[in-house]
Amino acid sequence: MSAPLLELRELSGGYPPVSVFRNVSLCVAEEESVGLFGPNGHGKTTLLKTVAGLLDPWEGDILFAGNRLNAEGRMRPRTSRNFNYDLFHKRRIKAETVVEAGVIYVMQGNLLFPEMTVEEVLDVAPLAARGRTGVAEMRKQVHDLFPRLQERRTSKIRYLSGGERQMVSIAVGLLALPRLLILDEPTLGLSPKLRMELAQAVGRIRETRVPLIIVDQNIEFLTGLVDRLLLFDHGSIAREIDAGSMPSHAEIMAMMFGAGH
Repeated sequence: MSAPLLELRELSGGYPPVSVFRNVSLCVAEEESVGLFGPNGHGKTTLLKTVAGLLDPWEGDILFAGNRLNAEGRMRPRTSRNFNYDLFHKRRIKAETVVEAGVIYVMQGNLLFPEMTVEEVLDVAPLAARGRTGVAEMRKQVHDLFPRLQERRTSKIRYLSGGERQMVSIAVGLLALPRLLILDEPTLGLSPKLRMELAQAVGRIRETRVPLIIVDQNIEFLTGLVDRLLLFDHGSIAREIDAGSMPSHAEIMAMMFGAGH
């Protein structure tokens, strides 16, 4: 059996001194799509930010394509409350190292440059590809996936709808030529119609065999897009469900909160 593309081994982390997730072990194979579902505030986004290098892991291992992305050992407790402490504290993982490896994290909330146009943002995005080849071909795929962005290419980001901004965010992630693309709550705040459009686009991305990790609160959105669904509860993976046994939203709620939720 080949080595996994992404492997987390007993990973723990949070916002010192508050622990958010503990001892998370997870493997994602080449060309695999994995869904992550769970209540808000239980650590899904914190876990992804740690994998992306935005937060330092407390302990455990993050391996990508067989290479370690974080420092070994446990993080020492912070001993100073000085505001500048973090400026001199050596990071245990760096976002630029993660991006260089090809792990691209599309954060929730459409965090884009509001005064730039769609075209300007898409022109800048390939800088994150760090020399990986295929930008021109991916730009064409992005236009095919999101034709609306071509229509809105001269519009500033601030004037786009929430759905259009989400399209730009995913397009930016794709133009970084990811070896693994992480989508965090891509349908957050979208109408049912836009959610369906986005599901179709993500389905087409999956057909290109780009490995995916998708976090979403909508089981119907995840159904058909993932090979496995991981239920995340109170900072750990509580259950794994194969795509062939994907439950309904009501069944998931009963699993996590009981029949009388």
